Amino acid sequence: MYERNDGMLAFRLTGLPDSRLPLYLYCVGTHEEKPQIRPDGFPVYQLFLSRTGMGKLKILGKGDWSVNAGQMFVIEPEVAYEHMPHSKSGWELGYIGIGGESAGSVLHAAGLSRSEPRNLKDMEQFWLRMTDIWNALDQGCTDGWNNSALIYQLILDIARCRVSHEEASSLNGSSSPVNAVARENDPGSEAFARAIELMHVHYQEDLLLKHVAEAVGYSVQHLNRLFHQKHGVTGHQYMQRLRLQKASKWLQDHPQSSVKEAAEMIGMEVNYFIRMFKREFGETPVKKSNSAIS
Repeated sequence: MYERNDGMLAFRLTGLPDSRLPLYLYCVGTHEEKPQIRPDGFPVYQLFLSRTGMGKLKILGKGDWSVNAGQMFVIEPEVAYEHMPHSKSGWELGYIGIGGESAGSVLHAAGLSRSEPRNLKDMEQFWLRMTDIWNALDQGCTDGWNNSALIYQLILDIARCRVSHEEASSLNGSSSPVNAVARENDPGSEAFARAIELMHVHYQEDLLLKHVAEAVGYSVQHLNRLFHQKHGVTGHQYMQRLRLQKASKWLQDHPQSSVKEAAEMIGMEVNYFIRMFKREFGETPVKKSNSAIS
C-alpha cells in the first residue's frame, strides 16, 4: 500500500466504469499543499472534505469562498475551478470523484450539489470512511458494484448529517429550511395534501394513521386536528369512510361479487365491514349490491 510520508492519500483511479452502474467511484485521494488549477474542470462530480487547516476556493461563474476545517463542498463536472491552501495552514483536503448518469440527480436530491462550502458535523467519521475506500481500492479487495454501494451510502449519511445539523441550528435561532413546527402551523400545507393522497393510493393496504403522519412529518394529534378543520372527522374516520366508499363503488361495478370479496378488497373483516357499511350508508352491502343489479 502506498501512502505518502506526509500522511496524505495518493490519487487513485478506479478501473473502467461499469456502464450498468448509475453511480460509480471514479477516484479518491487528497491534494498536496499546493494550488490546484483546473481551467477545464474535472470529468465527474467531486465531493471535497476539508479536514484541517484553511484554503480558498474559486469556481468560475459561481463565486469565491474561504474553506475552513470541518466543511464540505461539491464541484460539478467540466466547470473551471481552482483552490489553494492558506500559507502554513496544513490544509488537508480529501476528495472523491463520483461518476454515472445518476450522480448529479443523487447529489441534488440529497441536498449536496451546492458549490459553496458548508459545515459538516463529525468530519472525522467521513474522513475515515474516505480513507477506508482508498485502502480497499489500493489493496484490490473491492469492485465497482461494492464501491457504488459505498459511495451511495456515504452520500446519504452526509446528507442525513447535514439535515440533523441544520435542524439543530434552527433550534438555536439560525435560519434553515422550513422545520416541522412551521409545517404544523400551516393547515394548507403540501404535507396535508400528501396525507390525503397516501390514503387514496393505499386504502387497500393495512395503512395506519400513525404511518401516514410519520410519512408527511406530522404528529398523529396534529394530523387529526387538520382533518377536523377540513373535513369534520378524525383521520381514522376519514380513512374508514374512504374505504367504505371504495367498497360501495366496487360492489356497483362488480354486482356478481360477494360481500366477503368487497370486505377483503379494502382489508376489513366481513362482519365489521357489514356493520360499518350499514352505519355509513343506512343499508347493508347486500342490499346495495342487489339494488345495483336491479
